[in-house]
Amino acid sequence: MAVKNESHVLVVGIDGVRYDSLMSAATPALDQIARNGFLLPVHVHRKNATISGPVWATVATGVYADRHNVTGNRVHPLELAAYQDFTAVLRAARPESRTMIAASWFPVAAATACGPLFSSRGWVPEEDPEEANDGGSWVSADDAVADYAAGRLEREDLAASFVYFGEADVEAHNNGTGIGYISAIQRCDSRLKRLLEAIESRPRRDAEFWTVIVVTDHGHVDAGGHGGETEAERTAWIAACGERVPRDVVAVDHADIFSQVLATFGVAAGDTDGLVFGARRDPQEQPATTAAPR
Repeated sequence: MAVKNESHVLVVGIDGVRYDSLMSAATPALDQIARNGFLLPVHVHRKNATISGPVWATVATGVYADRHNVTGNRVHPLELAAYQDFTAVLRAARPESRTMIAASWFPVAAATACGPLFSSRGWVPEEDPEEANDGGSWVSADDAVADYAAGRLEREDLAASFVYFGEADVEAHNNGTGIGYISAIQRCDSRLKRLLEAIESRPRRDAEFWTVIVVTDHGHVDAGGHGGETEAERTAWIAACGERVPRDVVAVDHADIFSQVLATFGVAAGDTDGLVFGARRDPQEQPATTAAPR
C-alpha cells in the first residue's frame, strides 16, 4: 500500500547561529544534510533587519518586510494577515495534507508579541522560556519541542512541518559567542539528529521522498546581539537535501524556502519574493534598515 503523502518536507529553524561559529562546531546531523545536498551562507535581504521576527516571517510567507511589515519582535502588523504560511497554502491546495508547526519561541506559533508569524499557529511548550530567559529554560523548551516533533514525525503522515529551536540565540545574547555558544549550537544539532532519526524510523520510509531544510535567521556580534549591519550579523545560512533538491545550488535566500516547499508538492507559490532552489544565481548583498534586536 502506498503512503498517503509520498512527498514530505521538514523545515528546521535554529535561531541566531552565526555562520563562522557553525563552521567551528561539531554538527554531524547538519554535516549529513550538507553532504547530501548543500549548505550555503545567506546574506539577510536588505529589506529585512537582522532580527528574528522579520526573517522568520519571510521564511513562513515568502515575502520580505516591505510586504509582511514585521519589522521587529513586539508588534503583530495587520499586513501579515494577507500572507499565509507555507503549511496553510499547502493545506488549501491539498486539503488531505497534514502539517505541523512546533516552536520554543512563542511568537513563531502563538498569538503573542509579533506572532503568530506562521498563520497556522502550532505547538509551544507549557512554560514560556522567555520568562526566565536563561540557558536552562531554553534547553528545556527546545528539548520539549524536539520530543513533540520527533514523536509526530515518526508516527504521523505529515506532509510539511516547521520546527524551531531557540537556545543558541539566547546563549549568544546572554554570554556572547564563546564556548558556551558553540555548545548550544551542538545541542541544537543533536535535536536535529533526533528529528532525522524519527524520519528514518518511519515504517514506510523506503516509499517516501523527504526534503529537509535547515535555516538560521541572522548571526551575532562577538559579544552577543544583532540587529545591525556587520557581516557577522547579516550572514545567515541555509542547508537542504532531498530527492527534489538540486545539487548545483549556488545562492539561496530566506524567501526561497516558501517556494521550494510548495514546489515539492506541485503547488504554485503565487506572488512571492522567493524562487525555487537552484533558480537564484546571485546572493542579495544590500544593507537593510536597522532595528532593535531581541
